[in-house]
Amino acid sequence: MTVDAEIEKELREALGGLLRRRCDIETVAALADGTESWDRDLWQELRGMGVPGLAIPEEYGGEGAGFSLAVAAQEELGRRLAPLPTVSVVAAQAALLAAGTDEAARWLRRMTGEGLTAALAVGRSADGWSQDAGIRAEDGSGEWTVTGIVPVVADAPCAAVFLVAAETAAGPALFAVEPQNRCVTTPVDALDPTRPLGAVALTDCPARRVAGPDVFGDVLRAAERAALVLLAADAVGVAAEAMDLAVEYARTRHQFGRAIGTFQAVSHRCANMLIAVESARALVAAAAAALDEPGPDTDTAVCLAAAEALETAVSVAQGCVQVHGGMGFTWEHPAHRYLRRAKAAEALVALPDRLRERAATDLLAAV
Repeated sequence: MTVDAEIEKELREALGGLLRRRCDIETVAALADGTESWDRDLWQELRGMGVPGLAIPEEYGGEGAGFSLAVAAQEELGRRLAPLPTVSVVAAQAALLAAGTDEAARWLRRMTGEGLTAALAVGRSADGWSQDAGIRAEDGSGEWTVTGIVPVVADAPCAAVFLVAAETAAGPALFAVEPQNRCVTTPVDALDPTRPLGAVALTDCPARRVAGPDVFGDVLRAAERAALVLLAADAVGVAAEAMDLAVEYARTRHQFGRAIGTFQAVSHRCANMLIAVESARALVAAAAAALDEPGPDTDTAVCLAAAEALETAVSVAQGCVQVHGGMGFTWEHPAHRYLRRAKAAEALVALPDRLRERAATDLLAAV
């Protein structure tokens, strides 16, 4: 799927303008350091623009624009550290699409039609998501219940429905669970308050099966791919804004009668930031295109793009802190918020070095 450059430009400008008005750093700081987990009003405004459904086919109420446009939107959200569950929602949408069942389609239409937010409660390791989430599902005369604890679920406090990986007598399956008195979410301390974490405890919770053991592996892979590409796009936005902050400061801050940007060490650091950001952006665009038109190299493209973008966000945010000198280390300066978002994202799905190992393994297997 080829995205028209003019359409992408218009989306970026419209979304960027909205976020500059509604999601400046002071607003983000107040929300992140307060009691609210996310910006519900901003979410509704994004719904009005169709942003949460960009990658969803029109037959399910989405925009049918594909991941190539979704990553452009997510980059703008990353630039503003938007406290929204878009990564989790898009990953859940990808899981439901891959499931291909009537029950999955029903939940997908609720997400696009009602703005329902969702989070994936699956097993996690340094290598990525796994089917072993420590949850057991029981079938009682056609009515499923799930029991167990998932210690860390990204965007759990924001979710109106959980997609839970649970073990059945026939193998792992995916279930939809709506939070209620038998489903308790407990906030977990997070390095990045703009992307809240929660522990989800389930006790004989009523559940609807959306994907059976026969397709569960494909469903989990589709969700992980989507999460990695959206996280990578978010990381590019974080890195781009951190770079802009550093360059602006280097241009205006003077030492010894000169702008510090004229010093070789600072100018070279900023130039390296630019190269890293543009390289990561190109890889993310290629990965998104690979998701829109899947092929044998799709997993490799996704893993390499995510690894590069996540590492770039951390290194550029660290560079932003250093260019700002002593001021960059203060709690009042926004640099630490970009670094925290970048560092937390590295461990949200899989660590960058493990992603590169996966890509290398896939390439060797194809030889």
